[in-house]
Amino acid sequence: MKRTSSPLPPTNRMSTLSVHSPHHSLSLSSAPLPRYWKPTTERTNPCHHALPLLMPPLRTSYPRALSPLGSDSESEQKKKRRARFHDPVDDAARLAKALKGDRRPPETEPLIEILPGMSHEQIMELRQEYKRLVKTGTERKGVNIAKHIRARLKDEDPNLMKACYATALGRWESESYWANFWYHGDKTRRELLIESLMGRSNEEIRLIKDGFSDKKYGNSLTRAMRTELREDKFKKAVLMVLEGGRQEDVWDGRERRWRIDADLVEQDVRELYKAVKSEKGGESKMLEIVVGRGEEHLREVMRVYREVSRGGNFAKDALKKSGNLVGEVLAHILNGVINKPMRDAMLLQHALKASKKDELRKELLISRLVRYHWDANHMQQVKRAFREQYGQDLSDAVKEGTKDEWGAFCRALCITRMPDAEKVIARVDIHRK
Repeated sequence: MKRTSSPLPPTNRMSTLSVHSPHHSLSLSSAPLPRYWKPTTERTNPCHHALPLLMPPLRTSYPRALSPLGSDSESEQKKKRRARFHDPVDDAARLAKALKGDRRPPETEPLIEILPGMSHEQIMELRQEYKRLVKTGTERKGVNIAKHIRARLKDEDPNLMKACYATALGRWESESYWANFWYHGDKTRRELLIESLMGRSNEEIRLIKDGFSDKKYGNSLTRAMRTELREDKFKKAVLMVLEGGRQEDVWDGRERRWRIDADLVEQDVRELYKAVKSEKGGESKMLEIVVGRGEEHLREVMRVYREVSRGGNFAKDALKKSGNLVGEVLAHILNGVINKPMRDAMLLQHALKASKKDELRKELLISRLVRYHWDANHMQQVKRAFREQYGQDLSDAVKEGTKDEWGAFCRALCITRMPDAEKVIARVDIHRK
């Protein structure tokens, strides 16, 4: 479906807007913005634009080649965990044996060994094979391994259950689970909802919506949010995301640069100036632009905002104006545009600290680790950012901040899988005479 260039009304003229600082005054009239800027010609590290917001820039670049177990100090885990190939038939059989019965506690070691190292595609294969292998009822219906895990572990170890269950759901259904989990639990923990949905591509939103399951709302995440959220700007932002109308970033292969609509960038900069400097209102406009625009466009908007305001920082200005849920949404999206690995490293550190003081905050740590581990390249970058920011390997920090078997599962999620090149080994049955 072709998308129009902007959902915002055209703004060819606007009243004079002055931005004052102790050193200078910048006046924006209806005249075009100064043309000493031009769209960036290639994708660059957002840290290079000197937009620090809530996080410092990384001082290291990220190599493309990653080792199977990452580069953290994981020597102890390397000794304990041998290399293993994914075999859905064998894995399903081992997990079925571990979860079998209801009169004895389940065996948790296979869960910790198998699930964290699987890609989304491998989880889907495992679920299919588990249904083929494990049957229940008179109709011999296939068993959903995620539901089986939940049933067997919920009373034995609730935290391990949540980690295993979310992982067994796969990449997209697990995100719909956290959205579902939010409104069934403590509704003050809206980070679960914000981080599941905000800053996503339209395709990711579609996959998350497809994975949502709640008969009360006809398996519709949109209907659930429309019902559960109170009428405010936050609800409008969530519903805007679920509409799947975010601007798509387009790479121009011939020009080798991102296609940036300079006129739309200029219009957005004007609107954002007006929004952050207005005495009342402005939050709806900021949400409309930040939620609705693609990452490359927003990166360019922040760069131009900085240049035409002689060093101003839209992200910081926006947060000064909005310290509520609107501010949380803006911060999550903009921090991801500026430096996603550092943002996620800081979120992990926050969750580790919070979970020590509040048992209920452990869901934050679980949700974040499960979310990041699906993308091996991103997880490696997060680990590098964490080490640089906090002077400690992520796996060591998780080891110190967790305990028991759910802690072992969380540490296993920190081990980087071999990215993008999974070896598939055909199963061979050997018949001996």
